[in-house]
Amino acid sequence: MADLSARWAALGLPRPRSQPLPEGARARLAHLAELRDIGGPSEAARAGAEFAGERWFRADLLGVRPWLAPDTPAREVVSAVLRAEWTGFLALLGEHGPWVYAQDVRALQELSGAYAALVTAARDAPETAVLLAAERSLTLGAHRTLLVRLEVTPYRQSTRSGVTADGLHDLETMFWTLARTQAAQAHARWQARR
Repeated sequence: MADLSARWAALGLPRPRSQPLPEGARARLAHLAELRDIGGPSEAARAGAEFAGERWFRADLLGVRPWLAPDTPAREVVSAVLRAEWTGFLALLGEHGPWVYAQDVRALQELSGAYAALVTAARDAPETAVLLAAERSLTLGAHRTLLVRLEVTPYRQSTRSGVTADGLHDLETMFWTLARTQAAQAHARWQARR
């Protein structure tokens, strides 16, 4: 167990399962925790100011948008996304999930579904599989920490699942690929209209 703790600590999580899940929170791990309709510059500025202090806010939104400057301050990220992709929804998928910016309800539902698939698979996976998948994902980008974020709570229920580390890694990769693809499509559409 000490070896697992050291490996989690190396991923930035010194105390796995240290935050309790309140009653009913387990069922909401993949539900929207925050949602803002970004219809223009004033909403973007307000959202940027409100969420700039959130740990993964900047990394999640910039990590799938290589056309934005990587040193964009957290307070200005939503405004930068708005200028590059136009209006949409800013959302936090679950209390410990990723921040996303989606162009419409359908895109948001797709992202939410992809994240829920990862949470569901990880919930029944053995800790060793989750840890190995988290280690693999983090090597692909600083924002790729979804399994690490989940592990801060005692969300896993059993170890009955046949989900492997490769399967979990694939699910996280699919989520980030979808987020990147949606953002790129929105960016291309908006640039073509300007």
